[in-house]
Amino acid sequence: MTSLIISRPTENRIYKTHLNYVRCMQIMTSGMTISINHPPTAALDARPIQKFSRLASMTAASINGEKSACDSEKAYSQVVAPWLPVKCYYRLYYLESILMYLLNATTTGFGHGGHKSVRKALAAALESGAISFNGNGIDLAIASDWSTANSFRTTNGANISPSYYIDAGCKNSLRKKLTEYIELDWKQSNHIKDYRSRVAKTRKTAELHPKKFLLIDYFYWMRIKANYRDTDFLDFDNGLSELDAYNYLDSYIKAAGHYAQALESAIAALKVSRSMATTL
Repeated sequence: MTSLIISRPTENRIYKTHLNYVRCMQIMTSGMTISINHPPTAALDARPIQKFSRLASMTAASINGEKSACDSEKAYSQVVAPWLPVKCYYRLYYLESILMYLLNATTTGFGHGGHKSVRKALAAALESGAISFNGNGIDLAIASDWSTANSFRTTNGANISPSYYIDAGCKNSLRKKLTEYIELDWKQSNHIKDYRSRVAKTRKTAELHPKKFLLIDYFYWMRIKANYRDTDFLDFDNGLSELDAYNYLDSYIKAAGHYAQALESAIAALKVSRSMATTL
């Protein structure tokens, strides 16, 4: 199991919950690999991926630089941690877009609306069996519907236990947390404030309840939370220390980094199968 840095006790229950979630993700992504089950062999133009390859490398270098600075000065973690999910997500988005292009020649990730399109393309590739997640990452590829995931219940206070991240229920708690972000996004996109009207209730049942998502979408939804919502669980004015920030940051970088490594390996394999230069 990946080693984890343990912080002193903190009173912030939301922080404890999110620390468990990111540590759960750290375990699931640790050692994961991505199999290409039907390797394509046709030649493919490398030019569409050159920009995103550079951006992925630049973002990785930026993340590593921030982490090195935090290693030297833990207090800097309080500056870095709230926006870290955005940087980590973009590195993964660039890599996922490249993977989808090399897999089936789709350019969906390179244009307008690419973020949600890549999520759909990745889910479709996993559902069809074109690719699969292996090792600890198997659960990351299991599709859940919103209604079932949202109905999960755990015992009161379980999700703030220091060891909850290794509990079998943590994955379901994490799925339930993602349903909150999915619902907020759905309501905003459809200009729905509440469910008082019959139309809103009907639309919730017909449209939101059957929505499918994956645990690997975690990085996407945490980026949305950081960019457009808030990072209330990293509110350092309410009892969190610099070590709390560092512990969260450390686990987040490792979780995202593990997934990035799996993506990079799969990308390299696809380049070989398509007889493309592996340095692109």
